[in-house]
Amino acid sequence: MGDNKRWSAADFAAVGWAALHVYASVQAFLHSLYQTYTSWTWVLLAVWLLGLLALDIWLAGGRPGLLRVAKWYWAFSAALALGALLVATLRLSLDWALVVGVLCSLLTPLFQLLAFSWLLFDELAGLRGSLRFGVDWSAILLFCLIHFIYFVWLHHRARQRGATPHGPVDPGAGTVE
Repeated sequence: MGDNKRWSAADFAAVGWAALHVYASVQAFLHSLYQTYTSWTWVLLAVWLLGLLALDIWLAGGRPGLLRVAKWYWAFSAALALGALLVATLRLSLDWALVVGVLCSLLTPLFQLLAFSWLLFDELAGLRGSLRFGVDWSAILLFCLIHFIYFVWLHHRARQRGATPHGPVDPGAGTVE
């Protein structure tokens, strides 16, 4: 929200995106339990993916503070994907970690990406069993890492753009001759 306490179109878009993201996460989670994705689920996930692409493009010109938040969001998402991959690969039985992981994953894109990886690797490529599970989570981890690297680069670029060669300059200071 801006300084004048009026909502801009960007503020409404951000709130709309957050609501769409959480709703798509819950729907993808519920449908992924038995892999019963419906046409409505795929339409919702396609809208979510297009919204993510639009958000990535919109954030390309963002301020360093906003980009820092996006960077750490994708780092957190990648860490959760790595945790899921390790728990599944090592066949660990951590019930408390599963509950916390599922709750945290509802705020990240993991369930949406799991639906797309199921479509790609199970339905289209025909992978089955534990091989597909490892490939699914590896692809999700790669997607999150690529986003993290992208936002690290954008954050670095935004900080460089905002820096001056001699440090911050006070706009009220003048030169005296």
